[in-house]
Amino acid sequence: MISQKLLTLIVNNESRLAKRWSEEVRKSDYMKTYQRFSEEELIRRNTRFFDQLVRWLESNGSKSLIGAFFVQIGKDRYKEKFPLPEMLYGVFLAKKVFWDVIVTESFLDTMVDVYKALEALTLIYNFFDQGNLYITRGYLEEMYTEMIGDKKLSAEEIKKYFHPGSFFKLDLPFDVASKK
Repeated sequence: MISQKLLTLIVNNESRLAKRWSEEVRKSDYMKTYQRFSEEELIRRNTRFFDQLVRWLESNGSKSLIGAFFVQIGKDRYKEKFPLPEMLYGVFLAKKVFWDVIVTESFLDTMVDVYKALEALTLIYNFFDQGNLYITRGYLEEMYTEMIGDKKLSAEEIKKYFHPGSFFKLDLPFDVASKK
């Protein structure tokens, strides 16, 4: 079971985590698209991210919960013209900020704390890493959908660039393409 101490730390620090993420975004050379947003918008977006982390932890790591959330993020950011690497770096920054808060809060004071938190921390790192997988899948699925809609390339030509397994739903885009 997830360490209640860790869950409480996240819940009590969501806005602080989001603000620190915003600060990291502002000073990064890799975050030009995110930097166009106001601080309030950056904080709002990242608070949603940490809200989702809490829900995910409470569900003991539901893949469908994380998949649906991050696929939608990938699709939304594609529509907003974000470069994929920038989104993935944003997840990295969220993980970095999260870890920094754990260290500065002296969350892991003893080896017993480390042992108790190990399962939870592993689950949390899986959240960030799987988030990147699902963001990428959502992003690619939205790109594929746009390319099919543009009709500049045939479905067969597009299939050369999107291999099976590229999307959240393995067969959906390819079935759609083969019927056109």
